[in-house]
Amino acid sequence: MKPRVTSIEIVDALLGYTVQNPIFPRFTVEGHAGELIAIIGRNGVGKSTLLRALAGQQPLLSGIVNIMGMPLGELSRRQRAKYISFVPADPVRVANLRVRDFVATARFPYSGWAGGLSPDDWQVVDESLTMVGIDHIAHRDIMTISDGERQRAMIAFALAQDTQIILLDEPTAFLDLPNKFEVVRLLSQLAKSQGKTIIYSTHDLQGAMGEADMVWMMLPGGLVHGAPEDLALNSHFRQLLDNTQVRFDVRSGTFQNYRQYHYKIAIEGEGDGLTWTRRLVERLGFEVVDAVSIGLMVRIIVGKEGSNWEIVKNGETVFTANSLTELAKNLSEFGRDLTAD
Repeated sequence: MKPRVTSIEIVDALLGYTVQNPIFPRFTVEGHAGELIAIIGRNGVGKSTLLRALAGQQPLLSGIVNIMGMPLGELSRRQRAKYISFVPADPVRVANLRVRDFVATARFPYSGWAGGLSPDDWQVVDESLTMVGIDHIAHRDIMTISDGERQRAMIAFALAQDTQIILLDEPTAFLDLPNKFEVVRLLSQLAKSQGKTIIYSTHDLQGAMGEADMVWMMLPGGLVHGAPEDLALNSHFRQLLDNTQVRFDVRSGTFQNYRQYHYKIAIEGEGDGLTWTRRLVERLGFEVVDAVSIGLMVRIIVGKEGSNWEIVKNGETVFTANSLTELAKNLSEFGRDLTAD
């Protein structure tokens, strides 16, 4: 097995603006080549501050950041630009600028602002556009493309800069659900295929759980880090959601609204129908329990023409629904009757 290459090392770091009042406790952590790393934490905890510090845009109060074994503070601005690319949270909005020309500006560390691009530079630009899947809109005005395409253009910019480390501040913040998943999946693929260390901040916990190799979780007590599955098993996601109306279900790996159950019900069935029936009854305020211990039950009947749902009370079928919509309406009425009783 090849040894892991440490791309970035953060040692005894303290974030903030004054030593007397730091915004986050001291921490030490490192990132490796080929890893997609998600930084997660509550609002105001310091995720963006950490990214700016890693990019050399804001000094640490104390501690050190090493980039490929070299102290970040000893690198010139041009040297930093050859090791680290940074994609800010706000998407680029510049009129009369083609997508290809925008991505081409990433080559400035190698040519200088006044210098022209060589054929090799343009090849890097075009390859970057192809890797993120937007080569077909290379000649479009960047103001005319969608938010998802614009975010891909920002990632292409980072790739064209040809750095070992790519930092992104909330790259999925302005995207719809399919684009959120596609962008995070793209980052994961690029980290592995290009051997880069990609670090991004996010509030999309489900996406981080599904694609990140490592999670840096910024909790009030300090930084915890590891594979997302480790953090789930060790209850760190639950700590992240303390004092909120959201809970982490460690069995399913999903995040759910906290619900206060008012009634009890049993469900008889299997497969997808059981999964979505359970979600429905829990949303309506019913706690799912063992059929033996309760007199109210939903029985799922699967036939050749589809599924039906029987509401069974004390062993007697009192209603049959042809859809979950119809079941929801009648269970709500049962809930009101139970409350009245």
